[in-house]
Amino acid sequence: MQRPGKTHKAAMGQDGRIDLREMIDFMERCANVLERENQSDSAYYFEQVAEFVQRHPEKGIKEDAGRILGL
Repeated sequence: MQRPGKTHKAAMGQDGRIDLREMIDFMERCANVLERENQSDSAYYFEQVAEFVQRHPEKGIKEDAGRILGL
C-alpha cells in the first residue's frame, strides 16, 4: 500500500497572507543578492529583518521598524 504524498500550503493564501518562513527565506535571498552586488550596507538591513522575524515569530513585523533595523 502506498503512503499518501506530502502536501504543503500554497505560498499565498486567498487572504493575501504569506508564511513567515517564506518571508525569512525571501529576506535572506535578497541579502545574498545584495552582497554579491557589493551592497553590503543594504544587505545588512535585510539580514536584520530576517533575523528578527526568525527569533521573534510571535511578533512578526508588528514591531517598530527602526527597532527591527537596529536604528
